[in-house]
Amino acid sequence: MPITKLPETIGGRNIHERVIPTVCNLENMINKLFLLNGDVQKLNAWEKSCFKAYCLEKLKLPLLVSGKNTRIELLREHILKNNPKDLGANCICIYLVAYVSETIGGGRNNFFEYVKNSGISKKAGSAQAIWQVGKRDGVYLKILNDDGSVRDWEFFSEWLAG
Repeated sequence: MPITKLPETIGGRNIHERVIPTVCNLENMINKLFLLNGDVQKLNAWEKSCFKAYCLEKLKLPLLVSGKNTRIELLREHILKNNPKDLGANCICIYLVAYVSETIGGGRNNFFEYVKNSGISKKAGSAQAIWQVGKRDGVYLKILNDDGSVRDWEFFSEWLAG
């Protein structure tokens, strides 16, 4: 039975620490990696940061030889297989956006207020970075809706179960 409420931690990882990403979304980074024939060294610094945040080194080749839908499924499985403590900010932003949407309320304004009040950051730019990356990556992976709410509770149940 899928869960319907998200806890403040995932796999022992505090969702309020190390969650401010370099702004780069997963889909754009993968498309660029594809154009560069998988040469990670040719990615821009912000794209490399996204690549590292998702721990994609072992998944690079399968991503490059798969179609869009298969790519999304590979990425979802990859996230579920990794310890949340090993994943960087970009990936954990998805969980944080979902957590705030489901516990406080959806939308950008609620999210910005939460980031400020929870002590993550007082800076609107940091809140924007988390919101933008988390929401966009979550929508791309078909686990969040456009407002940041959970689209796929089964995915979150598996992610929390480790």
